[in-house]
Amino acid sequence: MRDEDLWNKDLIEIIKKELKSEFPNTKIVKGKVLKDIFLNKNQKSSEYKVQFGFVDQDIVIYDETMDITDFHKLKNILVHNNTDNKNQMIIPKIICELKYDGITSHGLIIYSEYASDIKSIFPECDYWLAMRFRKSSTENKLYRHGKKFDKIIFFDKGKSRKKYEVGDFEKELKMDLTLKQIFDEFIFEIKEKLRIKETNFVK
Repeated sequence: MRDEDLWNKDLIEIIKKELKSEFPNTKIVKGKVLKDIFLNKNQKSSEYKVQFGFVDQDIVIYDETMDITDFHKLKNILVHNNTDNKNQMIIPKIICELKYDGITSHGLIIYSEYASDIKSIFPECDYWLAMRFRKSSTENKLYRHGKKFDKIIFFDKGKSRKKYEVGDFEKELKMDLTLKQIFDEFIFEIKEKLRIKETNFVK
């Protein structure tokens, strides 16, 4: 597995531990989220179907799902790529795209558009970018190309120094005070987003 994939798995488990006591019903997974809804035309029959297109996301934090069992019974609806649990659609609260060694301008533009597409369907969802190492991803580049992310965070300014091993991030959190402070801020922001607000503001 790639360094990023291993870090992804570790980070999910660490976040679960951090949220467990205050948010026992909240789920944290790597999973599929509805990204787009559009008309799909069958080239052979010329029939149209409403297509629901799902995409993989590195971290999805949610506490609600929608039953879409009936979607599969209708001839004019096509559910594409929802293979994790085909009868349930996640209603995301926070989606977090992860990058291990910085991110290219092209990647920023692509995932910024993902953020826009997904938030147009789920208006209460935040879409974040979290980088283990910022590497050459300057703040200028992150601002210019990552406009549609709600938050962008990097845990280290440099670049990776060795191959990632399972459990490395948790070990580093115990040894590196600066890294722990940045991670605590990350967890604080997640909790703030998940907490029910007593306010009259809708958005």
